Amino acid sequence: MNHNVFKGLFIGMMLILVCLIGCSKDVTGDELTASQFVKSHGYAVTESSGPVHTYELNKSKLYGSPEATPYMQMWAVQASEPDRYFGQQLTIYRFTVKNHPLEPIYKKRTHVYIMMSEGKVIGGYSFPDADLAGAVYSLDGRTLEEVTGMSYADWLEKWKRKYSE
Repeated sequence: MNHNVFKGLFIGMMLILVCLIGCSKDVTGDELTASQFVKSHGYAVTESSGPVHTYELNKSKLYGSPEATPYMQMWAVQASEPDRYFGQQLTIYRFTVKNHPLEPIYKKRTHVYIMMSEGKVIGGYSFPDADLAGAVYSLDGRTLEEVTGMSYADWLEKWKRKYSE
């Protein structure tokens, strides 16, 4: 084989290798913690979208304006109350998963959102990868009514008493 051809192949292979290494996304830090949490629930991660939202949690985010609705929905399906995280910076990571309970219902992929604060997972929720209106589900695909044991109206009344100004 000609020395120049060998040299050209070598350089080409090195460029491909550099591109593959440089183009691959390393999941580290909080995102790695969130990903491991998702996998520990039996879901296969097919895609990681990284951090999709960061905010400081305070009482005004939870009731009293149209902007509060998504925060109310995501906190409604958590095992813990949001109060203990007031004043903290929260970051939400999104993963597309397989093996989720919503998959056979909607015949769509499912997104799982993991809520983190101070390097720890504090909760999560899920929603089908579909153009739908409505509230999110718990991490394991349960509704607000299933998580709280209350009707939406009863839950909202309790929430309003606790978080309205």
